[in-house]
Amino acid sequence: MLFYITTFLAIIIDFFTKKIALFKLHKDMPIFLDYVKLKLIYNDWIAFSIPLKWLILKIITLSVIILISYYYFQFEKKKKNKLLDLWYALILWWAIGNWFDRLFYWSVLDIISVKYFAIFNFADIFINIWVIIILFYYLRISWKNKN
Repeated sequence: MLFYITTFLAIIIDFFTKKIALFKLHKDMPIFLDYVKLKLIYNDWIAFSIPLKWLILKIITLSVIILISYYYFQFEKKKKNKLLDLWYALILWWAIGNWFDRLFYWSVLDIISVKYFAIFNFADIFINIWVIIILFYYLRISWKNKN
């Protein structure tokens, strides 16, 4: 049940932050001097603005979503680990949210700009955070099993 509630909330948060930006963010809004600001961009590319053709990008994105889903349901769900369930739910549904953006807007709505680095949205931020958390979790488990 936690998996489904979390996925629903993740979709809602991602959807509404993008919609608010779409309708309310008409000009750049500085957050931290000139280095971090809110800025609405239609990003046609993949992570960190790596350029890929539209169809290739859609195929790669959908393939990654399918592979992560397959891995989760095949190997992790059986463990009945509520934290893993939550982490995978967040990653999957934020990835799906970005994929829906590509379907409906032909690009992803990005709203947080970091000077000299990248522009991204909340889904991008949280996908990266939870992937790092999962990696540390697996490293910790692996380390424990070796000792």
